[in-house]
Amino acid sequence: MIVPAEMSEVDIFVPEGDIQVVTQTIAEMGVVHLLDVHTLGEWAEHVSTEWAGRISAYGNQLRRIRELCQSLGIAEGRGPAGGPPLDPAEALAGIEEELQQIEARAHAISDEENTLRHELERWELTARSMEMLAPLSVSIADLRQLQHLHLVAGTLPAENLARLETSLFRIPYSIMPVHQQAGRVLVFAFCALEHAAILDRALESAFLDRLEIPEEYTGNAQEVLGQIGERITEATSRLQELITLREALVREVAPRLHALYARALDCQSLATAMSGFGQRGRVYLVAGWVPKDQVPRLRAAVESAADGRVTFDENSPYTPGPAHQVPTLLRNPKAMRPLQGLVTTYGIPAYEEMDPTPLLAFSFVLMFGMMFGDLGHGLVLAAVGALAMLRVVPFLAPVANLGGILVACGASSALFGLLYGSVFGVESLVPPLWLHPLEGIFTLLGVSVAFGVVLLNIGFALHIITAIRRRELRKVIVDRYGLVGVLLYWSLVGSVLLIATGRGEPIWLAAGAVLLAGMLFFSDPLTNLLTGERPLFRGNLGEGLIQAFFELFEALISYVSNTLSYVRLGAFAVAHVGLTTVVLLLAGMVSGGGGIHVVARGLVLVLGNLFVIGFEGLIVGIQTLRLEYYELFGKFFTGTGVPFQPLTLPSLDAAHPANRAR
Repeated sequence: MIVPAEMSEVDIFVPEGDIQVVTQTIAEMGVVHLLDVHTLGEWAEHVSTEWAGRISAYGNQLRRIRELCQSLGIAEGRGPAGGPPLDPAEALAGIEEELQQIEARAHAISDEENTLRHELERWELTARSMEMLAPLSVSIADLRQLQHLHLVAGTLPAENLARLETSLFRIPYSIMPVHQQAGRVLVFAFCALEHAAILDRALESAFLDRLEIPEEYTGNAQEVLGQIGERITEATSRLQELITLREALVREVAPRLHALYARALDCQSLATAMSGFGQRGRVYLVAGWVPKDQVPRLRAAVESAADGRVTFDENSPYTPGPAHQVPTLLRNPKAMRPLQGLVTTYGIPAYEEMDPTPLLAFSFVLMFGMMFGDLGHGLVLAAVGALAMLRVVPFLAPVANLGGILVACGASSALFGLLYGSVFGVESLVPPLWLHPLEGIFTLLGVSVAFGVVLLNIGFALHIITAIRRRELRKVIVDRYGLVGVLLYWSLVGSVLLIATGRGEPIWLAAGAVLLAGMLFFSDPLTNLLTGERPLFRGNLGEGLIQAFFELFEALISYVSNTLSYVRLGAFAVAHVGLTTVVLLLAGMVSGGGGIHVVARGLVLVLGNLFVIGFEGLIVGIQTLRLEYYELFGKFFTGTGVPFQPLTLPSLDAAHPANRAR
């Protein structure tokens, strides 16, 4: 918890015939963070490319399954984990065969359904045109054999109608808009026979979809209308049958499609992993990082899967050889996971660094409560966090991941509210267990600075521990946050305390501070002296001295500024009291004897306290993060690590999203 999980580098040499079952075993365990194949030296020179084609083929199948689900109205999902062993080399054919069968059935229904819908649309438009012609009692056969007029009926985009009429200004014509539907308008267009070609070209350029009346329709418009009605009824009945068939198909194939999707995704994941393994001849090299406590279990599982036909080597992360960045696996208790997110937002701890999550979990919650101390506001904040975590209030869903942080900060605020004797800004309901902020401002500010001193020294200690883990002698001893820097910091703090209390600064303390400052100033030559490197001074001496001076000056300034930054803990506690006092004053201004005044007072109190909880709570949270990120993390934490991302099966990840290596 204090440090990332200890890692071991494992090299597994696997015969070609066992590579698939071994890879599936590794993926099911989810404990191996694979090394990039390009870091494997000569093992990367003969990597097979046969898996690349399979990866692409599985990707194509996954796309087709998603499109099929979308066309059938099936929600995307994955089938249950488990089933027969995966075989990425051979599973393509089986998935393809089953997928084609489902596609054929779905496309047959879909094609017929689309054809029927298109025909229904045309028949409905034809019916509209027949309704226009019905009062004329004209034979449809006669309309097909006009001797002096050229008649065209059809639909075109409504926005093209004006352009069409403009293009026909050279000939006599008549265009009758009949009905508009879905952005298209049904028109009858007439012109003399000698101008038929001009009219046809103009209609074609306007994207006319001709409405042809089939030859089997005879009689007058009223009779044709009746025949079309029969066809529409038949088509509607068949369309309903197709809808029923499609619904039955969906119920039948939805589980199969989900299972196919899960299997194809798992096979693609395994194929992608195997494409990155080292290879020489008929032997594969699976290299990666594994939590040290998981190595025995992994070794047993891999050897069992391959019936002992593997060679398993375990190496320390500090073994001399090619440099690989060790991934970081954080193993914090579940209660700390929300606050761990604040750490990973800043950066991932490097493998040799300390995990600041436990320290942040304590200090963040404590500092928030100190700045936002109020029993009522804290309980409301904790209640909001609990509702967000339970996901029972829809509008709180976006902050569900922050629910745990809100509960912890709310509880801390409620505790400090008891210490301050404050309930929704009222300080007369409960007696303070410590002090009222406005009455003990200097005490509160002094405690804030003292807390900052303690927290900064914890940061110094973590800096030294991290430097030891990284074997960086200079940072351990003569760094601004190393042993010399810590002693200088305490000599300065001691001097300030002695002078502030009127005791005066002893000569030995002042001399010690000067000596320590000189050691920081000459940190580079001192490091070279301790490590035995020569020459002691490197580069241009003048430039080096100037740089050393400004680095020392910056260190002294940072000691002061970092310490005084924690004054804001007390300052915001006082500001919180002031803001709630304003709310109470406003409520008092609208109070009176009538009922309307009671309602107004209640509204001011409710809205004012909601504003304080929301707005000031946000500001306090930002200030707390600032103290963590800039004043504390800067002492020991770089956040340049790589997250531990083990090879897993997507189907297992969907069933158990938590990292199984934790």
